[in-house]
Amino acid sequence: KVLDAGELIIEREQLLFEQLRQDVLNHATRIQRTARSLAEVDALSSLSECAALRDFTKPEIHTGNELFVREGRHPVVELTSDDSFVPNDVKLNDDDHQLVVLTGPNMGGKSTYLRQTALIALMAHVGSFVPAKRATVPLMDRIFARVGASDNIARGQSTFMIEMEETAKILHMATTRSLVLLDEVGRGTATFDGLSIAWAVAERLVTNPKARPKTLFATHYHEMATLSESLSNVTSFTMRVREWEGEVVFLYEVKPGTADRSYGIQVAKLAGI
Repeated sequence: KVLDAGELIIEREQLLFEQLRQDVLNHATRIQRTARSLAEVDALSSLSECAALRDFTKPEIHTGNELFVREGRHPVVELTSDDSFVPNDVKLNDDDHQLVVLTGPNMGGKSTYLRQTALIALMAHVGSFVPAKRATVPLMDRIFARVGASDNIARGQSTFMIEMEETAKILHMATTRSLVLLDEVGRGTATFDGLSIAWAVAERLVTNPKARPKTLFATHYHEMATLSESLSNVTSFTMRVREWEGEVVFLYEVKPGTADRSYGIQVAKLAGI
């Protein structure tokens, strides 16, 4: 009886499991619909909680061409940083602010500014409130970002080669409805080669008659700021910095103008060199 009972238990378990599977299959459509609804409620309630607790605001989505953010913030950096986050405005359009050349020192906040702009645009498109005092966001088809450094030695691709491939894809695929973020394009080669590439890429983005995407172009090539003198849809901004008693103080504020140097020596000193 004991030996038979073990076999009967297994058979009974298998039978009950098959019945359960069939019941689930019979109600699969309802279960999946309920799961989707719960997932949507979960996502929206999470976004709502963030908006309420962290002073997010409702963005205005429109079919025009201007992206404008008043006192925008990076939603992750402001939460994890020990210091108070410095908000900044963003203005991009198809006219006098189609491409913004952003210069400034190392560690000055250029990359954070680029990324928070992308995040605000993305959050607005998924239906979330955004970390800003006010935000007007046009409908976009894609967000392109050439930020950071990586290589693929298994495929024989250097950091610079991957940077160039990604930049080429942006030039070929971006449309007037796209948002493009470029960070230090051309830095991985000789100075004059890099400056030539960066200049050509920026010029193409604002003169291509088929596609003129809204672009933030962060660079240490201060010469790039002179593009605004010959192209009306290019403007120059810089990250504020101040020297105090021989030390560099990063203010993390974006203002019109161009940087005169990158303070690389001071940053190297901060790193321990």
